[in-house]
Amino acid sequence: MFGIGAQELVVVALIALVVFGPRRLPQMARELGHFVSEARHSIDEFKEELSSEDVNEVRRDVQESKNERAPSKDPDTRHRKP
Repeated sequence: MFGIGAQELVVVALIALVVFGPRRLPQMARELGHFVSEARHSIDEFKEELSSEDVNEVRRDVQESKNERAPSKDPDTRHRKP
């Protein structure tokens, strides 16, 4: 997890315990957990939005290429050279 080993995690936990105290630490852990949960939710929504935009863009590109390749029904424009 983030390149942190077990020993480093224990040291960070001990420092947090000393700095914030045993009464405030559980509340801070809950707040941190809530923040991480909200951040993950926001990231998932952002990824989903980007994915749907990519899909819509591909569909639009496919439709445009189909329209470009479709033969013209106007007899005058079928035999004209571009």
